[in-house]
Amino acid sequence: MSRAASQGPARAGSPLVGCSTVDSRDERVSSQAGQTSEQRVGAQLARVLDEAAHELLARRDSGDAVEDIVQLIVAGAIASIPHVDRAGISLIEPDDTITSRAPSDPVVAELDRLQNELGEGPCRESIRTQERTLIEDMAAAGLGRWPRFAPTAIERGVATMCSFQLFARDDGTAGALNLYAGQAGVFDESSLDIAALFASHAALALHGAQRAAGLDEALRTRDVIGQAKGILIERFTLSEDQAFVMLVRSSQDTNIKLRDVATWLLTDATARAGPSAPPTR
Repeated sequence: MSRAASQGPARAGSPLVGCSTVDSRDERVSSQAGQTSEQRVGAQLARVLDEAAHELLARRDSGDAVEDIVQLIVAGAIASIPHVDRAGISLIEPDDTITSRAPSDPVVAELDRLQNELGEGPCRESIRTQERTLIEDMAAAGLGRWPRFAPTAIERGVATMCSFQLFARDDGTAGALNLYAGQAGVFDESSLDIAALFASHAALALHGAQRAAGLDEALRTRDVIGQAKGILIERFTLSEDQAFVMLVRSSQDTNIKLRDVATWLLTDATARAGPSAPPTR
């Protein structure tokens, strides 16, 4: 993933956390006033890593690692990045449709839908240019860049907005982390530095979760196809290779995905077998 040079060098740490209150976050910022910017960022990321580990362990049996990571990213952005009031992740599909994932409130979901309808907005720009998109004052700069999107954002209380690309794939899918603030000009260099680090590590965490989910899906697909092959082998006295070729040909001839063909065959075989006989007494 390419990133603008202005985002600064990457540092160690994994900024993903559970929810914390804005008041406690502000107290931490105040207590760190005597530290250098580097010390504040290091302390922030150390705390974030510890909280993230506990949060992930608490959610490990939820069954949806990708959704867990997405929710942690959004909650962590609000808790960890100074001045962020709202956050969300936008995903763009190959057909250019935007979907909103884990929006922190209805306003974030609404602004995602608006970008989808209008075809303009900071999320789209961030994904297309593969860099950070920052609007320090939506009223001053946003109206010129996104004349249809900006007025609604302003009406909803969004004065500042920053989007970071999380990923962009060759298949046309992409994602961005969107950060919102209700006061103009509050994202200073320190805030943006933390936000850039957060986005970089969030992208790595999301990629890992998506990869793991893909592997799980591949294993499930392999099992379904294996069972379908077994049915064909028994029904038509075929070899494993011949059964697989039959599945592939059926998929090509019907323009149906191979897994869906295999699933249909399993369902059909179950229906043919009928209900199980009641146990004998």
